[in-house]
Amino acid sequence: MANLTFEQGTLKLVYETGVDESGNTILASRTYRNVRNNVTAEQLAGVVQAFIQLSGHPVVQASVSKTEKIEL
Repeated sequence: MANLTFEQGTLKLVYETGVDESGNTILASRTYRNVRNNVTAEQLAGVVQAFIQLSGHPVVQASVSKTEKIEL
């Protein structure tokens, strides 16, 4: 029987940092590793809010990805 084992979690935030000469939105992304497996959506939302406060730029997208190992 196969099992999945959590290896790593990553939080990615995409910020809107401004507008260029042509009027196109400038985006910048930051990736934060070591997100624990047992973190809740509310906890992640609190972290995202803290980063918004620190950066001063609006967050366009926030996503979490998890890497799991398949054990056969």
